[in-house]
Amino acid sequence: MDERTLGMLDTLGRALLWGAVAVIGLAVIAAIAIASSETAIPGLDEIQRENRGVVAVIALGSGITGAGLLAGVGAIVRLLVESRREAQGK
Repeated sequence: MDERTLGMLDTLGRALLWGAVAVIGLAVIAAIAIASSETAIPGLDEIQRENRGVVAVIALGSGITGAGLLAGVGAIVRLLVESRREAQGK
């Protein structure tokens, strides 16, 4: 594998790690927006008010899960690039 390809894969790994940071930030914003929203469907107002916190926690949890997956894949890609560079002696 040439150095240009390794550089592009390293950039991809870095982008995935930064994407994970963005996903966590957006998940926190979404959880706050859900928890503080006042919209209600007529007739279901009581159910929505009681379950809003649960939905906010689910949104935060799914964001953290997605960020963990992105960070994990990004770290694996970067580690593989580094091991390939060491094997090539560069």
